[in-house]
Amino acid sequence: MGFQAVGYALAMTRNIQYAGVFALLMAAILPAISQAQEFDRYGHALIQDKQGWVYVDRDQLPVLRPYIFDNGPDYYEEGLARFVDNGKMGFHNEALHVVIPAVYDFVFPFENGTAQAGTNCTFHRAAEHSSVSCQQWKTVRNPMRRAGAR
Repeated sequence: MGFQAVGYALAMTRNIQYAGVFALLMAAILPAISQAQEFDRYGHALIQDKQGWVYVDRDQLPVLRPYIFDNGPDYYEEGLARFVDNGKMGFHNEALHVVIPAVYDFVFPFENGTAQAGTNCTFHRAAEHSSVSCQQWKTVRNPMRRAGAR
């Protein structure tokens, strides 16, 4: 049952016997998925599970975990957004295809065709803000950007 159908099915359940069974079923399923969004044109939905935000396909299989920025998934800059895999960061496109694999400790968003990618990084948290310092920085070029484009 898709995410949209859950609320509809509950609202349409008029028979008290089935409503009880449905409520028990939803009580078992919903704690694992606390929030969900609509499926996009590529067949992906962003949900929040016990580990955090994750994009899933229509079979509810995980596709990738976005980098969280401003309490939600990272913004797309120059057609790419950041994601996290096994503690490393990379970039994906809107269809959730990995464009730059997650091999960096931290990456900044793309700006003017390049992004700074760090390795051997230390993260410093202060309340809701954080900073990062990396021993090594590399300039990564946006492969989706046309040569010579400004």
